Amino acid sequence: MRNLLLVSLGAELLWAQPLAVNTGVPLRLEPGGVVWCEGSWLNGVGGTFQNSGTVYISGDIQNDDPGQLFVGGGAAGTLVLQGGFQTLRGTQPIRTDTIRLVGVGPKVLATDLYIDGQLELGDAELRTQTYKAMVRNPDPLAITRQNGFVSSDQGGYLERWTDRTATYLFPVGGHTPLRYRPALLTPSSGAPHRWAVRLANVDPTSENLPRSQRSPTLCEINPLYYHYVDRLAGADAATITLTYDPADPIKGPIAQWKTQWEPTPAAGGPGPTEWTLASWSDFSTPNFAFSALALTSQITASADTLAPGEPVQLTALVAPPQPGFTYTWLLGDGRTATGSPISLSYAEPGEYEVTLIVTSPEGCQDTATYRLIVRETALYIFNTFSPNGDGINDVWQVSAQGFRQVRWRIYDRWGLLITEGQGSQIRWDGTKQGQPCAEGAYIYLIELEKADGTVEKPCRHADPLTLNPLLKRERPFTLAMG
Repeated sequence: MRNLLLVSLGAELLWAQPLAVNTGVPLRLEPGGVVWCEGSWLNGVGGTFQNSGTVYISGDIQNDDPGQLFVGGGAAGTLVLQGGFQTLRGTQPIRTDTIRLVGVGPKVLATDLYIDGQLELGDAELRTQTYKAMVRNPDPLAITRQNGFVSSDQGGYLERWTDRTATYLFPVGGHTPLRYRPALLTPSSGAPHRWAVRLANVDPTSENLPRSQRSPTLCEINPLYYHYVDRLAGADAATITLTYDPADPIKGPIAQWKTQWEPTPAAGGPGPTEWTLASWSDFSTPNFAFSALALTSQITASADTLAPGEPVQLTALVAPPQPGFTYTWLLGDGRTATGSPISLSYAEPGEYEVTLIVTSPEGCQDTATYRLIVRETALYIFNTFSPNGDGINDVWQVSAQGFRQVRWRIYDRWGLLITEGQGSQIRWDGTKQGQPCAEGAYIYLIELEKADGTVEKPCRHADPLTLNPLLKRERPFTLAMG
């Protein structure tokens, strides 16, 4: 049986049979012509179709002719796949100028598909399986879509030819589960290149790219999918932009598989859910995945030695910095805190080891520790000194440990004020307004302000302070202050 169809401009033919078979006759559809096939199309060896019009097919297509079914040579035509679930198969590839997908049912490849015009996805999925869909038109707008995308299994991919430095969209996704994660490539030159992209919609480990094999600088690799991006022809670099979803568990910088997953110098943007590799030329292993960087944390403190009740501020420093960290503090006395920075105090003297646990939005963790010393509150007072300039015991000093501030006054035996001051320690050189004071006994008054703001009432020591230029040594005593 020979099926010969010649349709002139404006003519239209409706085929009602479930299967159209061409056993080896060249067919030609002139510009403006329309063919409707409500079933499947079987093209045998020697059967070619020069389509310069529009062919609508609702069923499957099988091509067994090396001529690739829709041959070139005339005006460009359009193949419209308008069925619910359609398969393109055969022993030979299928070529078309423009292919338009209608509806939301998947169009499945069981042979390679060559597109020399436009790929119009609409809302449908082009499922390449282990085959390739090759868009040979180098126009950056050669692929259009509404919600449609191209999915591929291992070995399959979407291929685009480029000849300029414009940005090319690779609308790749997956169907189980449904996931759309496109890639953008911008070649660095206008030389002809061929690029292949696939969204591997599986755990990389399942395709012999184990996530457990990774650089120590990486905490985790995206377990849901990875991108296959390869340069099939040409030698120039390209800027690669990969897209993630905010709900993805791992969505940090792009890592590349070598003998293990290695970090790359990817930067965020230009979109809010994108990472970009600028002028990338390393396609030795064309597998890329979003990663989570390992964390390095440390603690800084406003003080490492403090008094009971004295506040201290602790701050977490984490590299690399990013938003969304969770900070958990174990304060060493049974208490916990969250956030950064934090302010706290301890009521009792002692040594406290503070532990910080930092958790990233991806679940990566790091810990750091810091030791704080809470000292006892005490005064160390010496009751004699000899300001004679011999370098021994020339200054009366009182160490006030654990107090926020000390206010003090010194009087002579008749109650006249000699000197006064405030600070963290008491220091007197035995002079008044620069002039040496007479040898004798002096009285001191000390007021102590604790770290919590409470003030000890002024205390007068029972023994007077003795100023004696002849003394060479002193005998200290300690007055403990609770």
